[in-house]
Amino acid sequence: SVITPLRGLLSTKSTVPLAHTMGTKSVEERVGLPPKPKKPLTPYFRFMKEVRPKMMAENSEMPVTELIRNIAKQWKTVDESRKKRYEEEFKKEQVAYLQKRTQYDSKLTDEQKENIELMKETIAEAKEKKALRKRLRDLGKPKKPSSPFLRFLNEERVKKPHQEGNYKDWLNQVSAKWMSLPEKQKDSFIQVSHEEMLKYRAELSKWEKSMIKLGHLDVVRHEALLDVPPPKSRKRSAKP
Repeated sequence: SVITPLRGLLSTKSTVPLAHTMGTKSVEERVGLPPKPKKPLTPYFRFMKEVRPKMMAENSEMPVTELIRNIAKQWKTVDESRKKRYEEEFKKEQVAYLQKRTQYDSKLTDEQKENIELMKETIAEAKEKKALRKRLRDLGKPKKPSSPFLRFLNEERVKKPHQEGNYKDWLNQVSAKWMSLPEKQKDSFIQVSHEEMLKYRAELSKWEKSMIKLGHLDVVRHEALLDVPPPKSRKRSAKP
């Protein structure tokens, strides 16, 4: 069969994490809409915004978590007249915000609303996958070995690194070189990958058995769960 080493390597989903493609844009901006009106700061966050720069300047070595705790302590001692000022500012801006938000929502079409919901689901799914990858690393899941082509690609990267800005062209060149590589040379990469894959499968099987014993069934492949032997029944002691 024809090997297609570029499959998936140039797709956005497989090579560029969702967070990298989206940056700090809002959900609406990510689907091509203008950003929705921002909610006004609550009284506490107004206070924080006001005092934080000075506290950071005076305590440059202080960890952020401790800085936030100190601000929270200060907030408890703020006099009521100052808190009332923050509250009045918040209420005034809240009225304006609700008006702008109502106008914004009323202009959205059903299709745009659906796109927003789909984007939210996509973001949530990406976060779940990221959390799962971290959990698998923490649990020590064996790392899957590279494919023959990726091994070849890594060697080429060392020999001739791609220039900034033309990664796609460089990848196409490496792919073409791989496709025209003599079978004997290609077999050496295939053999190494095959041997490491056998080792990986053995390690994965061992790891999954340990995960099953520890109760982490959600990180185990379905087929591994099917092979789990039934629990041994305890022998009842003979009655006297």
